[in-house]
Amino acid sequence: MPDTLVTPRRQVLLGVALGGVAAATVPLWGQADPANAASVEALKALLDAYMKAFSAHDTPAVIKLFAPNAIMVGTGPGEIWGGPEEIAAAHKNFFGLFESGKQKHQSLFRDGHVMGDMAWLVAMSQVSFTKGTQVTEFGLNVSVVFEKTGGTWLIRALHLSNAATAPAK
Repeated sequence: MPDTLVTPRRQVLLGVALGGVAAATVPLWGQADPANAASVEALKALLDAYMKAFSAHDTPAVIKLFAPNAIMVGTGPGEIWGGPEEIAAAHKNFFGLFESGKQKHQSLFRDGHVMGDMAWLVAMSQVSFTKGTQVTEFGLNVSVVFEKTGGTWLIRALHLSNAATAPAK
């Protein structure tokens, strides 16, 4: 398969942060139950903190936002990382793909719900990032499961996939 048809998993996973920002900067739950409003705001703050740490290439700050037993799952076979060490290593690789402040995103769809100490979010975004003179753009689908532990929301599971595109003719 030509390289132009395959998005390397690091680029796809990089988009998770960008998709998270897209989800965090627009209303996540437009029809949310008012009783869950504080929880929704806490999740927006968590995603904002993730993006800030991600953009700053701050691995320790990123890891603090994940539950100790969290997992990340990517698009293809073998794209799974579990626990703080593997998630940290994955993020260190992502940081080599972009320059700080050179990311853009556009949220196309988002939805989610808070259920007690668990919550979920799905988002679809168009993402671009720049390294040097190279700009990379792709569609990104993100699913996040949050858990509230000791009164603090953390990311428990993060799944992402790049949107499929038709081959160029």
